[in-house]
Amino acid sequence: MMTRAQRTGLAAVVALLACSDAARAAEPSPTALPITVVVLRTDDAYDQAGALTQALRSAIKEAPGWSVREEDFSLEVLTLSLQCDDRPDAGCQARIADQIKSDRYIWGMLRKSDTEVEGELHLWTRGKPESSVPVKYSANLTEANDEPLRKIAAEAIAKLTGGPPSGALRVRTGAAQASVFIDGKPAGNVHNGEATFTVAAGPHDVRVKSAGFLDSQASVVVLPVATTDVALSQMPAESTRTNWKRMGGFIGLGAGAVFGSVAVISSVQVASIQSDARYVAYRGLFTENVEDVCALENRRAIQDDFNADAKTARKGIDLCERADTFMALQYVFYPLAVASAGVGAYLLVTSDGQTSERAGWSVQPSVGLGGGGVDVTYRW
Repeated sequence: MMTRAQRTGLAAVVALLACSDAARAAEPSPTALPITVVVLRTDDAYDQAGALTQALRSAIKEAPGWSVREEDFSLEVLTLSLQCDDRPDAGCQARIADQIKSDRYIWGMLRKSDTEVEGELHLWTRGKPESSVPVKYSANLTEANDEPLRKIAAEAIAKLTGGPPSGALRVRTGAAQASVFIDGKPAGNVHNGEATFTVAAGPHDVRVKSAGFLDSQASVVVLPVATTDVALSQMPAESTRTNWKRMGGFIGLGAGAVFGSVAVISSVQVASIQSDARYVAYRGLFTENVEDVCALENRRAIQDDFNADAKTARKGIDLCERADTFMALQYVFYPLAVASAGVGAYLLVTSDGQTSERAGWSVQPSVGLGGGGVDVTYRW
């Protein structure tokens, strides 16, 4: 075993090398926090300590959100150079962090007991409480690539770090209110177009959903111990659902127009018949006190009158029969036109799903056996 003087001398040389290595340390990854693994201290399990040190470094490389600094610092050398106890106290641990220029590092101690090694691992983080975890495994594990040792190292890193480091993800949307899904799972809601969520550092898929807008999606890499912004533009969604009320409203208005046209044409035909010279001549066959010359009893009477002009009477009766047809069409199609147009207008007014209590025009159709109608009012 080395004497205290030999160890102190060796510590001085290694400390110089450590300072030189730290000056050449690579910049930490912007997406992962760096951890330095200090070579574990031991007095009787050197192979096991070296293997576990390397296994811990490999486990950190594979842990999401963390990166490893490759400097080869030794706990024994650092405590000697800084004149600390073999087991460093809180003050010495802070000086070690300054010495190796690291904000977080893992240190530990191992001892051999028969066929096993046991000890504890510690994670020192600047400004945070220290975390530790005990380890105990077979002394036969002397290779860093041994699968059982890799598993022990991975479990130790997970317990020491608590999992991937967290970061803040600030989501901004084009809608004032929206639901946010991170990696396919509901994360919360956006209010006033913005919300912040705490997530594990690393890549994430973000999707926002809101009524009246198309979904928007983006991939983002969240930085550890930082706020990462993502802005998702949302385009207004055009409704693809058929508005049956609106469609029915246009159909009703179209049918009302058609029915109204038939009724108007019938009225024109009746007026045309009444102004026809043959109808005027036929009317002249009656005395002035006869109001409806086309009444059935008057037509029969004029046919039986031997003094009347038979040809004029025949033509007049034909015109009366035509007028009866068009009059019947008026009685049918005018109410149908009013009812259809009224129903169509009502459907259009209410097709937006809002009640008629608001300000504006109100259309209320009415249909019955005796005819139809529509009431139009304006509310303010």
